[in-house]
Amino acid sequence: MSRVLLALAFLVAFLAGPALAQATPTPGGTAIVVLGSDPEHLNTGISTGYPIGAVGASLYSALLYLDADGVPHGELAESWTVSADDLTYTFRLRAANFHDGTPVTSADVVYSMTDVLAPNHGRFQTAFRVIESITAPDPATVVIRLQRPYAPLIGLLSVFDAPILPKHVYEGTDPLTNPANQAPIGSGPFRFVEWVRGERVVLERFDGYFLEPALLDRLIYRIVPQDVARSVALEVGEADLLWGFYMPTADLDRLAANPNLAVWKGLTIPSLYFVFMNNDNPALADVRVRQAIMHAVDREQIVEQAQGGLGAVAAGPFGAGFSYAYDENADFRTLYPFDPARARALLADAGVANLTLDFVYDSARGSFAAAAEIMRDNLRQVGITLNVQPVERSVMVERVYGRQYDLSMQSFTSSGDPAIGYHRIYLTAPAGTNFVNATGYGNADVDFLLNEAAGLADRGARAALYAQALAILARDVPTMVLFDELSTQASAANLRGLLTRLDQRDGLEFAWLAR
Repeated sequence: MSRVLLALAFLVAFLAGPALAQATPTPGGTAIVVLGSDPEHLNTGISTGYPIGAVGASLYSALLYLDADGVPHGELAESWTVSADDLTYTFRLRAANFHDGTPVTSADVVYSMTDVLAPNHGRFQTAFRVIESITAPDPATVVIRLQRPYAPLIGLLSVFDAPILPKHVYEGTDPLTNPANQAPIGSGPFRFVEWVRGERVVLERFDGYFLEPALLDRLIYRIVPQDVARSVALEVGEADLLWGFYMPTADLDRLAANPNLAVWKGLTIPSLYFVFMNNDNPALADVRVRQAIMHAVDREQIVEQAQGGLGAVAAGPFGAGFSYAYDENADFRTLYPFDPARARALLADAGVANLTLDFVYDSARGSFAAAAEIMRDNLRQVGITLNVQPVERSVMVERVYGRQYDLSMQSFTSSGDPAIGYHRIYLTAPAGTNFVNATGYGNADVDFLLNEAAGLADRGARAALYAQALAILARDVPTMVLFDELSTQASAANLRGLLTRLDQRDGLEFAWLAR
């Protein structure tokens, strides 16, 4: 699997703090994980939101999981086969129960995919467009038939993109408003205990888990909205784990120097940070204005100052995380270097002056606030006023995906394949669907090329199609891609067994506390 700037990973991946030599895992204890904001709900089947996935990864199960190298393994699926024409996938389920004791069957898988994921999940929707049918010939068998080959399908069937929900709880209801979204019933290694909004979500080990039971007794996800308070919670022993998504990057060196903490930097899944530009705004509908903004924003400054160097200035519409989805002819670093004079000329050519734009972002993301201030200063120099509007995450989601904004900073994971995580940034999408293209931009040629590329297993063939799509996107710049993310996390030095899965939020059933 490709990695963002692999050579850079060897330079920056490290451990700090006491040596984390492996020892015999000790069961028991409670680990406290920091979240920067309340999840909107706890159903990963209807959202790709980060805090929802953070909790949901331990609550739910899926057909497969991806190990730290991105290799798929069976979770609910004991085994699977793929037909010679790559159109039929057959999964054999192992015996498993939901947290309420009800058996997990193929009917739950079919229901979850067709009735919950397909209409609501931003990444699964892309795959569902090429699925002909999902059937359950018997309670322990699921068959997925495709209209045409779809190379990323296996990688999509993990807990973040295809969690299996209990049909008996959701059938006949609206999955978006079902009360189980607030008190979920999954089949994962931990079960739900309580959610005190604004304070904590509590899970405890599910002793009936169908694989090896979790080592920890409890997981507590503590909600800490203030950036500085998150690092302090680790330092004073009030928290055990803080992921980079919510980490104040300015604190990273201090945390790394603390002998009671372990800090990791490295690469898990290629991820992009970017700014949606809402084409519903007449000014932003003009490609010259979007190109001007690209030239006006100093992306290197954002990486160094707002992100603490944890990133690489984006090399194109899909960044540089996948060599076959990169084309030097569409490299933003050469096409759109920081050039305020060029930005002013493009704005003048478009007849735009004294433009004011609303910049909406999740207030829990401290690095976004710093990036917003840099962009506000950059854009002021070319005659654009940026009205910075930090809002709670739920408000951000409602406004951005309802297209009630002008600019908005976001971050999307690729989930290990650009077809899963990045296509949705550009594929034509109606307003109102969360975590997909929120710009209003649509291009039939781009849609065709991306959909065709998704069906090809041969990366050389995919690269040829991507080159064509990237050329269009680099010209139209519907979205300002800022940088490829470099991942990090900080944890208590005695919290072991982390980073066992491709996504660092997954696999907490293997975590344990050394005593």
